[in-house]
Amino acid sequence: MHVVPAVSTPISAEHARDALLAASPGLDRESAALLLALIWVETGRGNLQNWNVGNITANDAWPGGAWRPPWFAPNQTSPHLAELHERMLRGQAPSAFRAYDSAPEGFRDFIAQLRHTFPTVLEAARTGNPATFVQALHDSNYSRDYTFAHVPTFAQLREHFGPLVASLPAGVAGAGGVASALGLALVLLALRRKRKRHDRANTHR
Repeated sequence: MHVVPAVSTPISAEHARDALLAASPGLDRESAALLLALIWVETGRGNLQNWNVGNITANDAWPGGAWRPPWFAPNQTSPHLAELHERMLRGQAPSAFRAYDSAPEGFRDFIAQLRHTFPTVLEAARTGNPATFVQALHDSNYSRDYTFAHVPTFAQLREHFGPLVASLPAGVAGAGGVASALGLALVLLALRRKRKRHDRANTHR
């Protein structure tokens, strides 16, 4: 890994869609909509750094460039960044993110990471179900920060990207309808119960 400056490389929704489809030909519209939603959440609506689509982290074994996050430096004046710096020292927050030379390179590695390291995220994307997708992001360790509270955001972004990917073939959830709605309701209920159990456990510690 060699450290490079963090450079802003913003991308439009249309450019993101085209780059995603180039990196993963044959993607169905349910997967495309949720993967674009993930990119938008991870990058603050397309505000990429060094073409890093999914905020993929870098370690010493990474052979390419990497940029340091703002919390990397010690003696932070911002309480939030100071907290992230302490979490980083404990191995709970990243110390570097991968840097790419172009959008195609960044999207190719994003898809490669999902296929090889987080395949359950891709499987969940095919369902078209935001709750299932968020659960997979959390359980696969893509990011433990994703919780039930993120489901509405992913649902809204899925609808936002729907028209952009409408011409793609339907996937597993293409039929939609009652089964899809029932599946979403069941997952939401399970997430609520899991959260309540977690809250009760923390109360009794």
